[in-house]
Amino acid sequence: MELYRALGVVPGDVVAFVGAGGKSSAILQAADELKRAGVKVLAVPTTKMFVSEARRIGPIVTGEDAGDLRLEVGRALEDGGVAVAGSGMLSRDRVGGVEAAAVPSLAPKGGVTLVEADGSRRRPIKGTADHEPPLPEGATLVVAVGGIDALGQTVDEEHVHRPEVFAEITGAGPGHTITPLAFARALLAGLRNAPQDARLAALLAGVMPGSDLAAASTVARELWRGGVRKVVSTSLPKEDPGRVWTL
Repeated sequence: MELYRALGVVPGDVVAFVGAGGKSSAILQAADELKRAGVKVLAVPTTKMFVSEARRIGPIVTGEDAGDLRLEVGRALEDGGVAVAGSGMLSRDRVGGVEAAAVPSLAPKGGVTLVEADGSRRRPIKGTADHEPPLPEGATLVVAVGGIDALGQTVDEEHVHRPEVFAEITGAGPGHTITPLAFARALLAGLRNAPQDARLAALLAGVMPGSDLAAASTVARELWRGGVRKVVSTSLPKEDPGRVWTL
Protein backbone atom coordinates (compact mmCIF):
# COMPACT_ATOMS: atom_id res chain seq x y z
CA MET A 1 0.00 0.00 0.00
CA GLU A 2 1.24 3.52 -0.75
CA LEU A 3 1.97 5.60 2.32
CA TYR A 4 0.19 8.73 1.16
CA ARG A 5 -2.99 6.77 0.39
CA ALA A 6 -2.88 4.98 3.75
CA LEU A 7 -2.63 8.34 5.53
CA GLY A 8 -5.50 9.73 3.46
CA VAL A 9 -3.49 12.45 1.70
CA VAL A 10 -5.36 14.09 -1.18
CA PRO A 11 -4.49 16.90 -3.62
CA GLY A 12 -4.80 20.27 -1.92
CA ASP A 13 -3.60 18.96 1.45
CA VAL A 14 -1.04 20.68 3.66
CA VAL A 15 0.30 17.76 5.68
CA ALA A 16 2.25 18.50 8.87
CA PHE A 17 4.43 15.68 10.24
CA VAL A 18 5.19 16.01 13.96
CA GLY A 19 6.81 13.80 16.59
CA ALA A 20 9.92 11.66 16.19
CA GLY A 21 11.42 8.50 14.80
CA GLY A 22 10.61 8.62 11.10
CA LYS A 23 9.25 12.00 9.94
CA SER A 24 11.93 12.60 7.30
CA SER A 25 11.68 9.07 5.89
CA ALA A 26 7.89 9.37 5.69
CA ILE A 27 8.11 12.69 3.85
CA LEU A 28 10.66 11.27 1.39
CA GLN A 29 8.50 8.26 0.58
CA ALA A 30 5.24 10.21 0.38
CA ALA A 31 6.89 12.79 -1.90
CA ASP A 32 8.17 10.09 -4.22
CA GLU A 33 4.77 8.37 -4.38
CA LEU A 34 2.97 11.64 -5.09
CA LYS A 35 5.47 12.60 -7.81
CA ARG A 36 4.89 9.26 -9.54
CA ALA A 37 1.14 9.88 -9.28
CA GLY A 38 1.57 13.17 -11.16
CA VAL A 39 0.79 15.39 -8.16
CA LYS A 40 2.79 18.57 -7.54
CA VAL A 41 4.75 18.30 -4.29
CA LEU A 42 6.29 20.96 -2.09
CA ALA A 43 8.31 19.90 0.97
CA VAL A 44 8.86 22.53 3.67
CA PRO A 45 10.73 22.21 6.98
CA THR A 46 9.76 24.63 9.74
CA THR A 47 12.83 23.63 11.74
CA LYS A 48 15.54 22.32 9.41
CA MET A 49 16.19 19.53 6.92
CA PHE A 50 19.31 17.72 5.82
CA VAL A 51 20.41 18.77 2.34
CA SER A 52 20.96 15.13 1.38
CA GLU A 53 17.29 14.39 2.15
CA ALA A 54 15.99 17.52 0.46
CA ARG A 55 17.84 16.73 -2.76
CA ARG A 56 16.18 13.32 -2.90
CA ILE A 57 12.85 15.14 -3.18
CA GLY A 58 13.71 17.86 -5.69
CA PRO A 59 15.43 21.22 -6.23
CA ILE A 60 16.02 23.33 -3.12
CA VAL A 61 14.66 26.88 -3.24
CA THR A 62 15.61 29.27 -0.44
CA GLY A 63 14.85 32.87 0.43
CA GLU A 64 14.38 34.99 3.54
CA ASP A 65 11.75 37.22 1.91
CA ALA A 66 8.37 35.45 1.81
CA GLY A 67 7.30 37.08 -1.44
CA ASP A 68 10.50 36.22 -3.28
CA LEU A 69 10.42 32.68 -1.94
CA ARG A 70 6.83 32.25 -3.15
CA LEU A 71 7.80 33.31 -6.66
CA GLU A 72 10.82 30.99 -6.78
CA VAL A 73 8.79 28.06 -5.44
CA GLY A 74 6.15 28.69 -8.10
CA ARG A 75 8.77 28.63 -10.85
CA ALA A 76 10.33 25.42 -9.57
CA LEU A 77 6.96 23.69 -9.37
CA GLU A 78 6.06 24.81 -12.90
CA ASP A 79 9.37 23.46 -14.21
CA GLY A 80 9.47 20.08 -12.52
CA GLY A 81 6.38 19.67 -10.35
CA VAL A 82 8.39 19.30 -7.13
CA ALA A 83 10.49 21.51 -4.87
CA VAL A 84 11.83 21.95 -1.34
CA ALA A 85 11.47 25.40 0.24
CA GLY A 86 13.73 26.76 2.97
CA SER A 87 14.70 30.09 4.52
CA GLY A 88 18.38 29.62 3.65
CA MET A 89 21.33 27.27 4.01
CA LEU A 90 22.34 26.83 7.63
CA SER A 91 25.45 24.97 6.49
CA ARG A 92 26.53 22.72 3.64
CA ASP A 93 24.48 19.99 5.30
CA ARG A 94 21.24 21.66 6.40
CA VAL A 95 18.43 23.77 4.97
CA GLY A 96 16.87 26.29 7.35
CA GLY A 97 13.18 26.13 8.12
CA VAL A 98 10.43 28.45 6.93
CA GLU A 99 8.19 30.26 9.42
CA ALA A 100 5.02 28.23 9.94
CA ALA A 101 2.87 31.27 9.15
CA ALA A 102 4.42 31.50 5.66
CA VAL A 103 3.65 27.91 4.63
CA PRO A 104 0.04 28.41 3.41
CA SER A 105 1.16 31.08 0.91
CA LEU A 106 3.71 28.64 -0.56
CA ALA A 107 1.35 25.67 -0.93
CA PRO A 108 0.69 24.75 -4.58
CA LYS A 109 -2.97 24.77 -5.61
CA GLY A 110 -4.08 21.25 -6.39
CA GLY A 111 -0.78 19.89 -5.12
CA VAL A 112 0.37 18.54 -1.76
CA THR A 113 2.57 20.35 0.74
CA LEU A 114 4.55 18.12 3.11
CA VAL A 115 5.73 19.97 6.22
CA GLU A 116 8.39 18.67 8.60
CA ALA A 117 7.05 20.64 11.55
CA ASP A 118 8.99 19.25 14.48
CA GLY A 119 12.46 18.30 15.69
CA SER A 120 13.52 15.30 17.77
CA ARG A 121 17.32 14.98 17.44
CA ARG A 122 16.87 11.56 15.82
CA ARG A 123 15.27 10.01 18.92
CA PRO A 124 12.40 7.53 18.37
CA ILE A 125 9.96 9.39 20.65
CA LYS A 126 9.75 12.84 22.19
CA GLY A 127 8.13 14.90 24.89
CA THR A 128 6.09 17.69 23.28
CA ALA A 129 5.67 20.87 25.31
CA ASP A 130 2.36 22.75 25.46
CA HIS A 131 3.45 25.39 22.94
CA GLU A 132 4.79 22.86 20.42
CA PRO A 133 4.93 22.17 17.58
CA PRO A 134 4.54 25.33 15.45
CA LEU A 135 1.92 24.22 12.92
CA PRO A 136 0.82 26.09 9.79
CA GLU A 137 -2.67 27.53 10.16
CA GLY A 138 -3.58 25.95 6.84
CA ALA A 139 -2.62 22.41 7.85
CA THR A 140 -5.37 20.07 6.70
CA LEU A 141 -3.80 16.84 7.99
CA VAL A 142 -1.50 16.45 11.01
CA VAL A 143 0.42 13.18 11.36
CA ALA A 144 2.05 12.28 14.68
CA VAL A 145 5.05 9.98 14.14
CA GLY A 146 6.80 7.71 16.63
CA GLY A 147 9.43 5.00 16.29
CA ILE A 148 8.17 1.67 17.63
CA ASP A 149 11.70 0.86 18.85
CA ALA A 150 11.03 3.19 21.79
CA LEU A 151 8.66 0.62 23.30
CA GLY A 152 10.26 -1.21 26.21
CA GLN A 153 13.15 1.25 26.39
CA THR A 154 14.01 3.43 29.36
CA VAL A 155 12.86 7.03 29.66
CA ASP A 156 16.24 8.76 29.31
CA GLU A 157 18.20 11.06 27.01
CA GLU A 158 19.30 8.18 24.81
CA HIS A 159 15.79 7.09 23.84
CA VAL A 160 13.60 10.16 24.38
CA HIS A 161 13.94 13.73 23.17
CA ARG A 162 13.16 15.90 26.22
CA PRO A 163 12.54 13.06 28.71
CA GLU A 164 11.44 15.50 31.42
CA VAL A 165 8.58 16.75 29.24
CA PHE A 166 7.79 13.17 28.20
CA ALA A 167 7.45 12.29 31.90
CA GLU A 168 5.01 15.16 32.50
CA ILE A 169 2.68 14.25 29.65
CA THR A 170 2.79 10.46 29.96
CA GLY A 171 3.35 9.75 33.66
CA ALA A 172 6.39 7.61 32.81
CA GLY A 173 9.23 9.17 34.76
CA PRO A 174 13.01 8.96 34.27
CA GLY A 175 14.20 5.37 34.43
CA HIS A 176 10.72 3.96 33.79
CA THR A 177 9.90 1.71 30.85
CA ILE A 178 8.09 3.19 27.85
CA THR A 179 4.76 1.36 27.66
CA PRO A 180 2.21 1.40 24.81
CA LEU A 181 0.07 3.81 26.86
CA ALA A 182 2.98 6.21 27.41
CA PHE A 183 3.94 5.94 23.74
CA ALA A 184 0.39 6.77 22.65
CA ARG A 185 0.13 9.70 25.07
CA ALA A 186 3.34 11.14 23.65
CA LEU A 187 1.94 11.00 20.11
CA LEU A 188 -1.39 12.48 21.20
CA ALA A 189 0.45 15.42 22.76
CA GLY A 190 1.89 16.24 19.35
CA LEU A 191 -1.64 16.58 17.95
CA ARG A 192 -3.17 18.83 20.60
CA ASN A 193 -2.34 22.09 18.76
CA ALA A 194 -3.65 20.91 15.40
CA PRO A 195 -6.01 23.34 13.64
CA GLN A 196 -9.62 22.68 14.62
CA ASP A 197 -10.68 21.46 11.18
CA ALA A 198 -7.54 19.40 10.47
CA ARG A 199 -7.74 15.63 10.10
CA LEU A 200 -5.58 13.64 12.52
CA ALA A 201 -3.46 10.54 11.94
CA ALA A 202 -0.66 8.62 13.61
CA LEU A 203 2.24 6.85 11.91
CA LEU A 204 4.13 4.13 13.78
CA ALA A 205 7.57 3.78 12.20
CA GLY A 206 10.15 1.03 12.24
CA VAL A 207 7.50 -1.70 12.36
CA MET A 208 8.47 -5.11 10.97
CA PRO A 209 6.20 -8.15 10.58
CA GLY A 210 5.91 -10.23 13.74
CA SER A 211 6.14 -8.91 17.26
CA ASP A 212 6.47 -5.30 16.06
CA LEU A 213 3.06 -5.47 14.41
CA ALA A 214 1.52 -6.85 17.59
CA ALA A 215 3.08 -4.02 19.59
CA ALA A 216 1.89 -1.48 17.03
CA SER A 217 -1.66 -2.82 17.31
CA THR A 218 -1.54 -2.31 21.08
CA VAL A 219 -0.43 1.29 20.61
CA ALA A 220 -3.15 1.77 18.00
CA ARG A 221 -5.83 0.78 20.50
CA GLU A 222 -4.59 3.45 22.90
CA LEU A 223 -4.58 6.02 20.11
CA TRP A 224 -8.14 5.10 19.14
CA ARG A 225 -9.17 5.65 22.75
CA GLY A 226 -7.50 9.04 22.49
CA GLY A 227 -9.63 9.95 19.48
CA VAL A 228 -7.25 9.17 16.59
CA ARG A 229 -9.00 6.87 14.13
CA LYS A 230 -6.39 6.85 11.35
CA VAL A 231 -3.40 4.78 12.51
CA VAL A 232 -0.82 3.53 10.01
CA SER A 233 2.36 1.52 10.53
CA THR A 234 5.41 1.38 8.27
CA SER A 235 8.77 -0.36 8.13
CA LEU A 236 10.38 3.01 7.41
CA PRO A 237 13.14 3.94 8.14
CA LYS A 238 14.38 0.35 8.54
CA GLU A 239 13.42 -0.36 4.92
CA ASP A 240 13.52 2.03 1.99
CA PRO A 241 10.99 2.09 0.48
CA GLY A 242 9.00 1.07 3.51
CA ARG A 243 6.12 -1.32 3.66
CA VAL A 244 2.84 0.09 4.95
CA TRP A 245 -0.04 -1.37 6.93
CA THR A 246 -3.22 0.18 8.31
CA LEU A 247 -4.16 -0.68 11.88
